[in-house]
Amino acid sequence: MHKVKVAIVGAGIAGLSCAIELEKKGVIPVIYEKNSFGGEPFPHVTAVLKISHRPIRDSVKYFKDRLGISLTPLETINS
Repeated sequence: MHKVKVAIVGAGIAGLSCAIELEKKGVIPVIYEKNSFGGEPFPHVTAVLKISHRPIRDSVKYFKDRLGISLTPLETINS
């Protein structure tokens, strides 16, 4: 029996989150990233919007504490 594979374009936080959730369901994620590393932010994003009802407030902390994955932001935006 063949396992299902799903292509994920981009190894940012969303792509990595998707891959982890797919693996939990027994699906094989195949991540395609143009760079040699993951987690790069969008170059055109200049601010982080505060969203009041998001389930994970600090994605970097979530990945470290819950999944053991260390992500280092390229830049810090202070509010």
